[in-house]
Amino acid sequence: MILNIDHIQQTAQQNTFSFGNPMLQLNEFVGIEIAEAIEFIPQTWGWWLLLSIMSSLFALYFYMQLRHWWKNRYRKLAVNRVIAAKNKPLPEFSVIVLSEIKQAIALAYGTSTMLKPSSLSLSSSIKGNATTQARSCAASCSLAALNGHTLLVLLDITAEHNTSFNTPLGDAWQLSLLSKTEVKDAITVQKNLTQQACIWLIHHRTTLPCGLAATKESADA
Repeated sequence: MILNIDHIQQTAQQNTFSFGNPMLQLNEFVGIEIAEAIEFIPQTWGWWLLLSIMSSLFALYFYMQLRHWWKNRYRKLAVNRVIAAKNKPLPEFSVIVLSEIKQAIALAYGTSTMLKPSSLSLSSSIKGNATTQARSCAASCSLAALNGHTLLVLLDITAEHNTSFNTPLGDAWQLSLLSKTEVKDAITVQKNLTQQACIWLIHHRTTLPCGLAATKESADA
């Protein structure tokens, strides 16, 4: 087939803006539309409500954790002081342990809280001594005034019996407080006393068990 020169020139003029294939015209190309950016800010009230609820729950959880840490920070501080004093002579160390435990009792249960010693569950080995002390305290006495075997029983109860103060260890501790005489097996006593004191300081209850605290009427009596 022989092409006419005029036909070729006419075709070239009609396809001035084509490249490669003369059948494809530039004006036939369609541009790509770029999608709009997606916003991460909630657009409806439901998402705002969910965000508000989640933020409130997180703030409440953070507040509760902070409050728990603030109320119980004295525990680790007391344990650190007991451990720091464990190499001191037993009589001096016993006084430090008693001071830290008394301070922890005051912080946990209050300095003015009254206790009914007669309501303590006493074991048979110390029942006589503790009962005598309970009678001497009348119907109720302050926690700060507790000492001797009644204090040992209270420590075991408030630690939910995870400690062993109401044992010969507690007797040796009380003896070292009352006398400067060297206690038999002082090294073992001091080691066990350190362990039991740290357990109580960390794990003691935040509130007194029901029935131990004296009511206002019994305290006034």
